[in-house]
Amino acid sequence: MSLEELKKAVFEKARTEAELIIKEAKEKAEKIIREAEERKKELINEERRRVINETEFEVKLAEARREARLMIARAKYEVVEELRRRVWELIKSMSEEEQLRSLEILLKDSLEVLKSMGVVANELVVHVAPNDKKLMELLLSKLGIKGTVVEDQRISGGVVVVSGELTVDNSYDTRLDRCLRELLPQLFEVG
Repeated sequence: MSLEELKKAVFEKARTEAELIIKEAKEKAEKIIREAEERKKELINEERRRVINETEFEVKLAEARREARLMIARAKYEVVEELRRRVWELIKSMSEEEQLRSLEILLKDSLEVLKSMGVVANELVVHVAPNDKKLMELLLSKLGIKGTVVEDQRISGGVVVVSGELTVDNSYDTRLDRCLRELLPQLFEVG
């Protein structure tokens, strides 16, 4: 074998081995890339699942908070309605003497409000519940106050006093609502 042929044979063998090495290196590199891509997909999927789970948890937590607020609001409403019911039971159970005293206090309070506004109540119109008309007429007479008593179906009890353009609403409904508005923040304080 000549030197040239020997060189050619060595070169050919080296080229074949180099191609084999390169082929194996490419296969290993492709395998590493595939594995890395699969791992990347797994990590992405894991992260996606984690985010979804976290989001689902946040949604469930928000829903639980909303439900809790609704339950608290319902409970507060029920407390207020029970309080309102009991107050009305007390009002309805008043004797005629207690009703007369209550109407007198409410009338005098209304007159004080008018007086504080600079109104001299010469001629009043007093709106009352239909069943309180006679008691109010008796009360006006007793106190020496000139006024007209009007039965008002919208009033459950108490008085609404009108003098000219001014109206003082001292009906039981209005006073109860006012009282509840003032007391509710204290009733439902958390502490």
